Amino acid sequence: MTAAGTTVPPAAAVVVVVVVVVVRRPALLRSAAALMTSTVASAALGFVFWVVAARWFAPEAVGRASAAVSAMTLLAGLAQLNLINLYARFLPGAGRHTRRLVLAGYAASAAMSLLLSGGFLALGMGTGIIGPAPTQRLFFVAAVVGTAIFFITDGVLTALRRAGSVPAKNVIASTAKVALLPLLAGTAAGDGMLVAWSVPMLATMLGVNWWVLARLAPAHARTAPAAPAPARRELLGFASAEYVNGLLTNAVAYLPPVLVASVLGATASAYFYIPWVIGVAGSTLLWNVVTSFVVTASSDATAARAHVDRAVLLVAAVVLPGAAVLAGAAGPLLRLLGGQYAAEGADTLRLIGLSLPFTGVILLYCAFAMMEKRMWPVVTVQSIGIAAFLLVSWVGLPRVGIIAPAAALCMAQAAVAIVLLPGLIRRYRATGDATNAPAWARRTAESETVTADTGGAG
Repeated sequence: MTAAGTTVPPAAAVVVVVVVVVVRRPALLRSAAALMTSTVASAALGFVFWVVAARWFAPEAVGRASAAVSAMTLLAGLAQLNLINLYARFLPGAGRHTRRLVLAGYAASAAMSLLLSGGFLALGMGTGIIGPAPTQRLFFVAAVVGTAIFFITDGVLTALRRAGSVPAKNVIASTAKVALLPLLAGTAAGDGMLVAWSVPMLATMLGVNWWVLARLAPAHARTAPAAPAPARRELLGFASAEYVNGLLTNAVAYLPPVLVASVLGATASAYFYIPWVIGVAGSTLLWNVVTSFVVTASSDATAARAHVDRAVLLVAAVVLPGAAVLAGAAGPLLRLLGGQYAAEGADTLRLIGLSLPFTGVILLYCAFAMMEKRMWPVVTVQSIGIAAFLLVSWVGLPRVGIIAPAAALCMAQAAVAIVLLPGLIRRYRATGDATNAPAWARRTAESETVTADTGGAG
């Protein structure tokens, strides 16, 4: 999934430039370059947003606002049902059912957003984060709905072969956030930060989806041939596994800042939030590669090994310099927000950087599992690792402070990567074996898509 407004390792900008300038022609690289550019640009603007907020607001107010943003994005991440990956796998060949599949996904996500955000507020989980006024609560619910669809739209654009539009969408929203913040700086209790963060996303989401539904989806329906659909059981199995996988990955991405705010308070949350979302952005860059690989391989299975090699090289280009930069430059990077942010958060950021290579292994394995439509084995392994991560984080926070989730993440990702690595190597080798290639690598794009019978299942 795409994490809106996160920060990103500086080395990632170099990766994007190399991809754009040196290897523009292959479709996978064009798509990955567009998505990675979007992540880097919107993340840099998100970093500027929090730098400005840290200068104008007290750490307690920044911590409260960042906890509200984390809660909003956590709920939106759960509510988007991991449709980005389902669209990447099946939308390229949806043919005349394209618009129906997109609308069905949006409707399901909106319903889940209302359910989750309403439950979050009704159970009192927003106390101290979201204001008690009805307008504040209604705004929070609307922001969750809009954010979920904002996330999903990236997947729709990519699947419709318009990944180049994703950077424009996200940069417009991120720029508007920064521009709106000074106008709302005088609001009480940090509400201005939440409003400035959310309103541009809502407006951009509405504008882009008018274009998607009125222009792109009908054009795709006319030009993309619909192929035989997978069995309903196969599609539902893939979708359910993807949803559980989405629950797990979103829990890792967005729950820790909420835990820190709950256990250690708003000030500690402010010092933890920026290092953590830098790690989320690193994972987002890796998911950019995975999503581009799945879209490209689903449309063209005839060059499977070439697609795999490009995906592996791009993952290496993110994780190796990213880990090195975060380990070496954590302090100077966080000092942009203030000396106390660097003093409290540098070690946390270093540990997050060390986890990136393990995350790369896991996500490459996920890419193969998505192409094989066999997500449950990897979901099972990841669920054990994530349960351990959350438990260690919860137990460690009151004992060692904000470094606990970062240390737990590094250990959990390392353990899961070690378990999955042998299977990843076997699958990589199989794509280069003409006599033993996996089934997806022997099929063409015309063999997998969705038809009217399954169009609403997403």
